[in-house]
Amino acid sequence: MSHMKKTILVTGSSGHSGTQISELLKDAYEIVGVDLIEGKFTQHIGSLTDKTFIHALTKGVDAIIHTASLHAPHVGEFSRKDFIDTNIVGTLNLLEASVDNQVKKFIYTSTTSLYGESMESEEQAVWVTEELPTIPRDIYDITKIAAEGLCRDFFDKNGLQTTVLRVSRFWNEPLQDRIFYRMYRGLDVRDVAYAHQLAIEKQFDKFDVFNISAQSIFSKDDLVDLRQNAIGLIQQRVPELLTYFGSKNWTVPESIDRVYVIDKAKRVLGYQPRFNIQEMLAEL
Repeated sequence: MSHMKKTILVTGSSGHSGTQISELLKDAYEIVGVDLIEGKFTQHIGSLTDKTFIHALTKGVDAIIHTASLHAPHVGEFSRKDFIDTNIVGTLNLLEASVDNQVKKFIYTSTTSLYGESMESEEQAVWVTEELPTIPRDIYDITKIAAEGLCRDFFDKNGLQTTVLRVSRFWNEPLQDRIFYRMYRGLDVRDVAYAHQLAIEKQFDKFDVFNISAQSIFSKDDLVDLRQNAIGLIQQRVPELLTYFGSKNWTVPESIDRVYVIDKAKRVLGYQPRFNIQEMLAEL
């Protein structure tokens, strides 16, 4: 008798992270993809705000990876209500359907953006751990914080194993930004997928949130220098970045405002990002 594969519903399966996650998990799991637009892993086209559709879709599903979202670049383009409908009501519909249909596990793809104003400091760079207060700057942050709260509530009240991954920047920006951010506030989409795989495979006895980013090359002792003299520090740690920027005539920013800390994900999930700044520069 063949061992039945577990079924994972991936929301936002046509998106950048949804596609990569589905690609990574497709051999070990049965992937069911849902999105508003067509995609390689998307079998179902429909909205998370449609309760009946979501209820039917989650039948027979073992776990959900919920990446679908209106994102920061959509602020201004969509109304506050659109954000609330997609990011909060959509998440609630999925959580309620999970309880009704005995889904065991729910991984929510959140964002490091929700630390918001906590990341603003003139004196030194901010050391961003999961304990840093979330002070939203816009409707995107507000809705992601609310959705995280819903996940916690469903773990505590309904025993649904919810876990939140606060993912840093991984989308396609100009190459110079992606390289620079990889030192302290960005990551490769392949590491995004890998973090989701680790979360799916781990048993959680309580609700938890994890920062997911590349491994920063900076430490807590660097915070003042990062704000005041980033180039000096980069010269010490990754001189090849300055060489590469020089060869392209790109300006190197003189100040770095934050460092995303992934110690908790490393400790609890066994997360070891593979595409850090050194690997990125080597690939180039």
